[in-house]
Amino acid sequence: MTIAVWLSEQHFKDFLIFNTLKRLKLYKSPLIFASILTVAATVSFIMHTVDGALLLGVVLLLVGLGVPVVYFTSFFSSVRKQVKLQNLDPPRLVYTLKLNDSSDQIEITNESEQVAYQWKDVFHAYHEKDAIYLFITQDRAFLLPHEACEESTEVWSLIEKKLGSERCTRRKV
Repeated sequence: MTIAVWLSEQHFKDFLIFNTLKRLKLYKSPLIFASILTVAATVSFIMHTVDGALLLGVVLLLVGLGVPVVYFTSFFSSVRKQVKLQNLDPPRLVYTLKLNDSSDQIEITNESEQVAYQWKDVFHAYHEKDAIYLFITQDRAFLLPHEACEESTEVWSLIEKKLGSERCTRRKV
């Protein structure tokens, strides 16, 4: 089956958010930081009879809640910039994938190159609500929006068959 992938800004934005927040779970550090400083602020507020405890509690709380706010604000700002850099408005053809049940390869072509990857070398595949993300390596993925796949269930079945269930993750509904 041949899949011509036309990406829109929304597809790319959804992928960036998925990859950073769901797959890599990079939200954990700022939340842990906020939790630690909030607990420390709470202890300071409990000790309000000690000189400077209230001021320390306010400072800890402001820093503890401020850092995650800054982190997520800059993250979403970065996502907007990356999406704009991809020039996906209007949606454009970015690559074409050829997936064949009888072949051991995935063939991918774009306007300037053609490459083939072995199924055995594919890192992981994720089936999300609006797309399938096929990670060739930990850092390189191909996005297959469901709109690009005539039959996304058939595509997912082929990917699962080729990769095995240990390298495939389907979104829990």
